[in-house]
Amino acid sequence: MRYVGTGCIRDPEGLFMREPSADVSATVEYTMDKWRMDRVPWAMWACVAGLAIALHAESRGQNGAALATVYLALLGLAFAGYALTTLIGRSGLPLLLELLIGALVLIIVSGVIGVISVMVGGWSGRSSYVGTMHSLYWSHLVNPSLNVFGWMLLYLGLGWIAFSSYRHFHRDRAVVSLSSAGIRLHRFWLRGLFIPWYEVRGVGHLEVPGISGVPFVSPYSAAVTVGRDFFEQHVAPKRSFLAPPGSEAMFQPKGDMMQVVLNSADMTVKPEDFLVPAEARWKTFRDWAGSSSQPGGTIVHGRWAIDGSRWQAVQFLAPLVGMAVVMLYR
Repeated sequence: MRYVGTGCIRDPEGLFMREPSADVSATVEYTMDKWRMDRVPWAMWACVAGLAIALHAESRGQNGAALATVYLALLGLAFAGYALTTLIGRSGLPLLLELLIGALVLIIVSGVIGVISVMVGGWSGRSSYVGTMHSLYWSHLVNPSLNVFGWMLLYLGLGWIAFSSYRHFHRDRAVVSLSSAGIRLHRFWLRGLFIPWYEVRGVGHLEVPGISGVPFVSPYSAAVTVGRDFFEQHVAPKRSFLAPPGSEAMFQPKGDMMQVVLNSADMTVKPEDFLVPAEARWKTFRDWAGSSSQPGGTIVHGRWAIDGSRWQAVQFLAPLVGMAVVMLYR
């Protein structure tokens, strides 16, 4: 299998070549693969730092690997509680009900953290850090050794490397795809959104109101414009309760119409790579009620590939050298 550039089309034999500009019957897919893989070297450096800390920092007799797991679980639980209360605050519920639900979430999260703390303290054994409170052996959790944070870095780095590698070789569903039938968008909070080309009123850069009243055209955002009625009936209901903060920026009014932004920073694809194929397909299929009878291949944007550059080689080889140095001088 061969990759060329950021946009490529798969032929029947499984090879990839550049997208032919006239082939509007091909489906164009946009993924997060490059964004994830570009962060793998940083995860590798996190593993190097974590390994160095875990091997050379004092342990004070503590089980750093086990305590790191507990810390990550507690951090995840705390973040889940924060995210849940944030979603509740954006749900539009009455203030009293929001306060009651928020208090309940706080009690549950605090209780679980307390139970885990007592259990971990019991495993850690008795310590002088708690004075006479010998029934609560929390010292190892409250005052951990430095190597615990090394194990945490290792877990986080290895987790990101495993997740990114899995998604690279077992591709998930494209975030955005352009076919002869229309546009499909798929995120965890916006599943199965489909915009047929005959509902699109325009393709171009995002326009937002300016301070002087003159619309500001953003060169960094590609968007399609749809009617307000279509947006209210088919787009707005798709937005999930789990939509993250800032997701509202994906939908911007434009007079009596609405703009739907296609690109985002987590796809590392230029706006022009959205606008050119989107405009070509819109102009070709906007008067059609169905898809093309002659479907083409698949064009992929945002796919990570080995480009053979020295910089890419340094990015991945340097952390490996660092890890070897850490292991040799343990």
